[in-house]
Amino acid sequence: MTSARFICESDLASAQEPGLVSPYGAGRPGTLLTAIRSMQEAASLKTVAEHAAAGLLRLTDASAATAYIVSASGERVFATAGQLSLELTEQRAAALMKLAAAGNPAAGPLAGESGTLAVAFQSDVVRGALVTEGKAALFSEEDATAADDLAVQVGVWAAGVVMAERFRLLQRMDAAVVETVCEGVLTVGDRRVTLLNGAGARLLEMKPSDATWRPVEAFWPALARAMESGKPLDDEPMKLRGKPLLVTARFFPEGPWATCAVATFTEPASARAAARGLHGAGAASDFATLVGVSRAIGLVRGIAEVAAQSASGVLIEGESGVGKEVLAQAIHAAGPRSRQPFVAVLCAAIPRELLESELFGYEAGSFTGASPRGRAGKFELANGGTLLLDDIVDMPLDMQAKLLRVLQEHSVTRLGGSRPHPVDVRVIATANRNVAEAVRAGQFRADLYYRVNVLNIGIPPLAQRREDIKPLVEHFLRKHAPAHDSNLRTVGPDALRVLESHSWPGNVRELEHWIESEIHFAPKTDTCLHRLTRHPSAAAAPKARAPRTLRDAERELFATAMVDAAGDISRAARDLGISRGKLYRKLRIYALLPK
Repeated sequence: MTSARFICESDLASAQEPGLVSPYGAGRPGTLLTAIRSMQEAASLKTVAEHAAAGLLRLTDASAATAYIVSASGERVFATAGQLSLELTEQRAAALMKLAAAGNPAAGPLAGESGTLAVAFQSDVVRGALVTEGKAALFSEEDATAADDLAVQVGVWAAGVVMAERFRLLQRMDAAVVETVCEGVLTVGDRRVTLLNGAGARLLEMKPSDATWRPVEAFWPALARAMESGKPLDDEPMKLRGKPLLVTARFFPEGPWATCAVATFTEPASARAAARGLHGAGAASDFATLVGVSRAIGLVRGIAEVAAQSASGVLIEGESGVGKEVLAQAIHAAGPRSRQPFVAVLCAAIPRELLESELFGYEAGSFTGASPRGRAGKFELANGGTLLLDDIVDMPLDMQAKLLRVLQEHSVTRLGGSRPHPVDVRVIATANRNVAEAVRAGQFRADLYYRVNVLNIGIPPLAQRREDIKPLVEHFLRKHAPAHDSNLRTVGPDALRVLESHSWPGNVRELEHWIESEIHFAPKTDTCLHRLTRHPSAAAAPKARAPRTLRDAERELFATAMVDAAGDISRAARDLGISRGKLYRKLRIYALLPK
């Protein structure tokens, strides 16, 4: 703050005592104190500005006053008090912006205008200016002193409002970060538990409210003893509520008898394996999300375990909502690339004209609106790790050709660039419809299909594995109930009968959202979901497809022949009963020639 003169109530009171001379004249100390008190209660910059304008109007006994405040983040507010026309208000706003930018705190006429008194203020987080005008007599030196003192206080309280809002924003950001991590997070303040995140509550099978504000000695004695030693923990084996955990923690202040702590905890891989009856550390820790007891899910899990240890392409096929991306993440997490990036691209959601730059990146100035520094594409971001191409079957044919070249050459050339960037990326693709049929229909390149379909995993819809509904329901109850302060853990026969009778066209995703909805309406104390509040209804039947053209049918014929012949043109020509030359011409016409 350019000026540091603060005014307290005792100063104002003493200035009014008999025999003492006030620097403002009669009545002004009380008026200034009223203005300061009103700003103390302000919760926004707009309110501070309004009280500042009103206070300045009363202090100077003028006809109008205006306040302008701008924060370091760019938030601008104006406020007026008294009689001021719209045109004059706009003029005053422009003049105050210039005055605030200049930062001159000395009170004086605004831009040389007689009959005005203006003063600026500034700090590290706010700046602004005040102006008063229209007084019957000229503004006196006492008016200038009063305006200067008020400006100091406006700067103080405006800065306080901005800093309070920043603190609240940081709190919201911290809370969001804590809730998005997959590990359990627990914080301790003044030897009491102040936070338990959703992941930690699910892991401990409890509600966050059951932990918060409890003394740490009562809630987690082992952590309390560690706080007394003051030594940081890194993946330290520790038990809580009888559950084995690996704990990483830091204590504050550092040293013995710390009063505050931040701890993260996870369940050891061996404990997860025992809980689910799986064998092998990798499978236990990384395929635990594949909930189900059906033979179909067992086959999926078995192929996925093989795929996790392979560098070959993987194609996961299944209806929307069956969990294709969840399986892709599990394959990545169980493999040797687990500590490297996992990057997902939803091919169907990116506009055709942006897909190339999104996948391969671009150089500076390669197109209008491009970043002046250029940008790496998803392949470069996933270097060393795994790239998930979600809904690859919807990728345009011209992009399929460029993707195939990248997969063959293990390098990408950014849009607008000429230098290739080597990449080491394991590609997993997903599709919500049969890719072989898309190849036969000429909608997907056969050569790219062979490249990504080395290992094929088909996830059947939930309607074909109804025995998985119960374990899935109970999994989702344990997952979501703690976040809603519910004790639900199991499902009763009546509710299960209704759930198993539904076809679930949205598959596992639809079931999960349905269960989360039911948690809201079930009694909080119940541990079993006995009945549903409403019954699932069947979705409308899909519309019939339009008939195909003769050209589409011919294209599908040649594409099918190429798939059946594994890309061998001579064999495909023999199967079709035509010459190789004619087949070549047809493949060229329909863009089906293998690269």
